[in-house]
Amino acid sequence: MLYTGYSEEFLEKIINLKEAIKLRDELIRKGEVLPATQDVVFKNLMINSHLFLSIILEHFLGIDKEIIRKNMHLENTELPVSNAKEKKKVTDIIVRVERNVVNLEMNASYYEGLINRNIDYILKGKTEANFSGENYDDSYIGIQINFDLDWQYDDRDIIKFVLMDPERGIVLSENLIIYNINLLKFREKYYNNDELSEFERAITLLTLTKREDIEKISEGVEGLMEAKEEIKKLSNNLGIIGVYDYEKHKEWEWKQKAKEYVKDDLVKIEEGKKFIEENTKILEERKKSLEEKNKAFEEQLVSTAKKLLDIDFSIEEIMNITGLSREKIESLK
Repeated sequence: MLYTGYSEEFLEKIINLKEAIKLRDELIRKGEVLPATQDVVFKNLMINSHLFLSIILEHFLGIDKEIIRKNMHLENTELPVSNAKEKKKVTDIIVRVERNVVNLEMNASYYEGLINRNIDYILKGKTEANFSGENYDDSYIGIQINFDLDWQYDDRDIIKFVLMDPERGIVLSENLIIYNINLLKFREKYYNNDELSEFERAITLLTLTKREDIEKISEGVEGLMEAKEEIKKLSNNLGIIGVYDYEKHKEWEWKQKAKEYVKDDLVKIEEGKKFIEENTKILEERKKSLEEKNKAFEEQLVSTAKKLLDIDFSIEEIMNITGLSREKIESLK
């Protein structure tokens, strides 16, 4: 099963087959694969690699990965719309395992509103699970797992968030948990040759694009080898490559439009940088000049103090005249 997020009719319009073939050949030549941090690759990897997904979920659910693999149920990535005015919500992956409703999101970049959007997703998914007919069942646990490339927090690998009273630390509900994963921290461990657990290797695999790296990190672990083969397959699929190429181009166009929208602000920023740079240079020159003048003035005070010592002025008198300290004057004797 392949997921693109677009209808077949729309795919025919957006996929440039010539460019897709060119990109595929370039990946092969460079010994690379499509990045699993890209939306279309991440979705397909999680949908089609159940052993791999089980390794990740085992860490967060505390349930054996074999039990997870046999009992997991992947939901439609399009959440139900409650009313005609509600905007359609498309998530990355929603998985149900026993009483757990898990939403996995790949966040390649951070933007204002991202956190609220992800909370909205998991609340929506949990609410849909809680209702069975007309009865409400609050035993479902909503878990949001965010895979973050643009890290916004401290130096921890993974941070767990819950609804909590900040004053007394009282947890409002145990049934809503959010995890944020620092993807680059895991990749850093790999390149530092740290010894990684099976779970850490699974997370790191998502960040690697060199074929030799994904071969190395997946060696000997069935779930990771499954993911490796899926990534290689996706990186050879012209449809997936075409969607990837289209979305990267769309992202580039959006950034160009964004730059155009704020071009006047960017000009002001550049002018501000130039102003700060020029004035910093002036301040540094003035500081240097002031330091030289201070040094010359101090040398003059010392010279004067020596002369006053030679004609038998007391230390107290010299202190009053020059402002030098007792220790400094005594050192001149």
